[in-house]
Amino acid sequence: MQRRNFAFVSFAFALLLAFVATVAPAPAVQTHLTHIYYIMMENQSFDEVIGRHKASEYAPYTKDIFDTPFITSLLLKYGINTLNFGTTHPSLPNYLSTIAGDYYGIQDDNPSCYSLPKPAAGTCDKATGMNIADQLEAKGMTWATLQQSMPSVGYLGVQFPVNPKGPTHYAQKHNPFLYFSQIATNPARLKNVIPLKNMGDLTANLNRNFLFIVPDECHDMHGTSDCSNYDALLKEGDDYVKALVLTIQHSAYWKTGSAIILTWDEDDYSSNLGCCGSIFNNGGGHTAMIVMTPGYKSALYVATPSNHYDELSSMEQEFGLTKLGKAAMEPPTLLPLFL
Repeated sequence: MQRRNFAFVSFAFALLLAFVATVAPAPAVQTHLTHIYYIMMENQSFDEVIGRHKASEYAPYTKDIFDTPFITSLLLKYGINTLNFGTTHPSLPNYLSTIAGDYYGIQDDNPSCYSLPKPAAGTCDKATGMNIADQLEAKGMTWATLQQSMPSVGYLGVQFPVNPKGPTHYAQKHNPFLYFSQIATNPARLKNVIPLKNMGDLTANLNRNFLFIVPDECHDMHGTSDCSNYDALLKEGDDYVKALVLTIQHSAYWKTGSAIILTWDEDDYSSNLGCCGSIFNNGGGHTAMIVMTPGYKSALYVATPSNHYDELSSMEQEFGLTKLGKAAMEPPTLLPLFL
């Protein structure tokens, strides 16, 4: 799958939005969200998912349509931070950063050391300390992760389908909770690691205070050997995001105290740009980050450098939690977008 380097265009568009942005004043420090639905997509830069017209490496633009019409439409209705970045590369450390404020020096996508069957020594990763799930439970709040194409509740396999030479739909590297022993080795807590078979599974779990939603590799814009090609892959992801967002917004839980965060773990390696606790040349690239709440009457654009540490800082502040890891050193940059 060929990718173009859009770093310059990406920043140009982001800075243009920043120039016309209306920046809301930071709200008073208080909690008001009772539900956060966090959707993590994969491996696309800002300009790949915001306003990109159908094209290919070898053909001129043929139709005046967007590859991501629904996601692009969100830009006109809700809040977006135009200067959001992945923490680093590749996928796994970005997921860990989002829920724990640290990627523990991991720069690979190795399986969890708590996988079954057990990985060979030296070929697995694990994380230590607390994550946001621990914090929520300690406060009497609820959480779950919904993982599309995962075959069963609490599944500890590295991938599904299981054949390592075949296509991967569910990937454990996108399920960061399983890298923590206090979850992966606790049958009761593994019940919060739930397959996402259809939108009914989403609806059944919207009562959770925090829901970490991960589409599979054919619907998260990552791609695998039996998925659509590049332009169609973006459209497949856009359609799936639309189904997730509308299911949430058509529920009773959406009416008050809820927010949807839609973001990407990293870009497609077209850059190593970063900010906010990341080494600048080892960041995860420029990515889109959109916040939706029922309070929006018109679009709001802000241009505050942020990454997954800042997202965690913002979510923890909204839930009244202590800041974990590097989130404690980053401002809660999403607060102005939680209208």
